[in-house]
Amino acid sequence: MKFYKMLSVVLLLFSNACSDSVYEPQMPELTVADLSKYKMKILPDVPVSTSDVKLVVYEECKYNKLMGVKRDGSTLVVEKQYNSMIMAPCVLTNDTISLGKLPAGTYRVDYKLVDIAYQPAGKITTAVSFRLIVSN
Repeated sequence: MKFYKMLSVVLLLFSNACSDSVYEPQMPELTVADLSKYKMKILPDVPVSTSDVKLVVYEECKYNKLMGVKRDGSTLVVEKQYNSMIMAPCVLTNDTISLGKLPAGTYRVDYKLVDIAYQPAGKITTAVSFRLIVSN
């Protein structure tokens, strides 16, 4: 009987270790004012529908590559990628990402930094979500 209990525990642990699920950290929803904690800023400070809205990321590794900015309704997803297996030195830089001209409204912006060394889907190492209000 002990053998079967031990076997079931080992099988359970093995099945969890072999699952292909990727850990995605929870993204706390912030406001634009909270972005300084994550070394980010929105330009202009008070976006309007006629301005080109930009996300500035300070002190970021130069090898982080922008994969794109996707807009789906009122959600914008900014995804950057890097490969930790290359083991390149981190040269700090500031990056300005254009979110474009947005109609007046409230948007959710999700910023994700993905390490593509983890396969099949990559591992999100940084995730920030914030509410962006664009006025007329």
